[in-house]
Amino acid sequence: MANGVVEQYEKGQLNLDGTLGHLTTKEAGQLQILWRKLLEAFASDASELKDAPAAPADTAQSTAKRSMRAQASPSPAPSGKSSNSGSWFGFGASTKTEDESYRKTVGQVAPTGSSAPEFVAQGRARSIRDVFWAATLCDHPDVLVLRFLRARKWKVDDALKMLLACLRWRLDEEIDWVVWTGESALNYALMQRGIGAMHKTDRLGQPILYIPVRQNDPSAQPQEQMVDYTVYLMEVARIMLHPPAEKVCLLLDTTDMAMANMDWTFFKTFLHYLEHYYPECLGLVLIYNASWVFNSLWKLICPLLDPVVASKVHFAQSTAELQKFIAPENLSIEYGGSNSFKYQYVLPHAGENAKMADVTARNTAMAARLAACDRLEAVTRKWAGIDSATSSSQTLADERAAAADDLVVASRAMDTFVRARTLYHRNGVISDDLTIHW
Repeated sequence: MANGVVEQYEKGQLNLDGTLGHLTTKEAGQLQILWRKLLEAFASDASELKDAPAAPADTAQSTAKRSMRAQASPSPAPSGKSSNSGSWFGFGASTKTEDESYRKTVGQVAPTGSSAPEFVAQGRARSIRDVFWAATLCDHPDVLVLRFLRARKWKVDDALKMLLACLRWRLDEEIDWVVWTGESALNYALMQRGIGAMHKTDRLGQPILYIPVRQNDPSAQPQEQMVDYTVYLMEVARIMLHPPAEKVCLLLDTTDMAMANMDWTFFKTFLHYLEHYYPECLGLVLIYNASWVFNSLWKLICPLLDPVVASKVHFAQSTAELQKFIAPENLSIEYGGSNSFKYQYVLPHAGENAKMADVTARNTAMAARLAACDRLEAVTRKWAGIDSATSSSQTLADERAAAADDLVVASRAMDTFVRARTLYHRNGVISDDLTIHW
């Protein structure tokens, strides 16, 4: 165990360098400069932003706006033909035809009155300011901005370009609609299979995301539905990432996997999203019980990985190796731990999103958050040197820190009015105030 990622587990201490509250003088200066440039761009029309980075060949592409697709039939009727488009170069492709059950969304199966009310898109042009504050959701704004600075090695212009491209992607992909609509638009059978279940934390306090590869069948649902599910899962994971634990531990279980379980198109799409739109969110990748199938594919996977991501990959062939990273009480029995967790999808309950239909209360909460954004923006403009200030730099920094904390509080208060409840709300992991209860 020689790399820096693994050393954190050996020492039992997260490396917090470059994170909020742990910046060098130079890094703090770079953050200030990035904010200055971002604020100067706030008034611009977000639709005029440059397109998000082009995805590599063989990645999944959306054929229509998510909100438009959700109004149509979830997927075409089964054709009786299998598909190998998602397999590894067609080798080992599943011969399973699409099952009727895979054509249903959660909203079609869940009780009446359980879905969020209809999403009302903003009709007016949205400024970069609008899209940025919407993108922060419940994050501390500096936590979000620092992700892009670290991802681009503290090069301010590169970080700004990356951040603005991410905002364009969120606008084009209607991420606010994804958050609002929640699980109702997702593939029901996919939700039942538990490909991407979050439970407990690793030894560094990072949430664990379990991915049992054998549960994946690329031919079972349209590729778009798998991508929609992944984006939704990433947005839910953001709720669980609070300083100091700002990243997830991904446990990739390759037990009993076959070639047909590996989805080349999805894998490349996932890497693209992780690198460009959710930077600095991955703490560790544990590849458990690597089969001969996975080992034979690793030579194809490795060149696709960013060197930083590759440094976070660790192979664990036994329970003892897993427990170097995850304490037994947090590790499920299936992996040799003592935790009784077993994934089970629970459908939305009737009335669980009733607050979203309370227009008066929602508007009040949104107005309170907007006011908090205005306060933080005003003091940040002074702190960043755009507007003149009479207060000392330390006084401004303290005032700004308080304003940012107030924004987080206002954002959490608004969340229940603009985000459909999730499985993790229903099973008690996420409370309405976004406190996490593992």
